[in-house]
Amino acid sequence: MKKATKKVVKAATTPAPGGNTWNIQDKALKELERGLAQLHKQNYEEALPHFQTILDGYAQEKELVDRVQVYARVCKSKIDARTPPHRKPEEYYYLGVMRANEANYDEAVEFLDRALQVDPKDEKAHYVMASTRALRGDREMAIRHLQEAITINPTNRVYAQNDPDFEPIRSDDEFQNLIYPEEA
Repeated sequence: MKKATKKVVKAATTPAPGGNTWNIQDKALKELERGLAQLHKQNYEEALPHFQTILDGYAQEKELVDRVQVYARVCKSKIDARTPPHRKPEEYYYLGVMRANEANYDEAVEFLDRALQVDPKDEKAHYVMASTRALRGDREMAIRHLQEAITINPTNRVYAQNDPDFEPIRSDDEFQNLIYPEEA
C-alpha cells in the first residue's frame, strides 16, 4: 500500500493589491512619529512634510491616512494663520511694486496702502499707487494719488507724462490738466 503524500500549501509572501505589510506600516509610523514630534514643538513647516509623505506614499493605510490628514490640515492652518512680521514702510512699498509688476493689483494696493498709512508723505508710494490704480481702472483714486505725488515732488509730473501705466486714464481731462498744467 502506498502512502498518500500531503501537499503543503504555503501562504503567499506578497500581499494582495491594497494589502498591508508590517514593513510599510513601520515606515509610515516612523514618519508619523517624526511629524508629531515637530507638531508638538509647533514646528509646523517641519512637521508637514512628514505628514505629506504618509499621505503620498501610504494610501493603503486608511486609518493612518485619515488621522494624518487632520494633522496636515492643522499644520497648514497654523502656517497660514501666522501673521507676517512687522514691516518697515519701505518694505510695504517694495512689496507693492513687486505685486504691481506681477499684475496683482489688489495686493499691490494693499501693500501700498500700508506704506502710506505709516508714511502719508511717501511720494514714491503715492506715485506707484496712482499708476496701479490707473491700471485697475480706478480713475479718481489714481488722479488723487498722482496729485499728491506731484505736490510732494513736482518731478513726478514729468515721469507721469511718459509712463505707460497711465494709458487707461491718459485721455482723461483731469489727468491731462495735472501733467500738463501750463496748457490748461
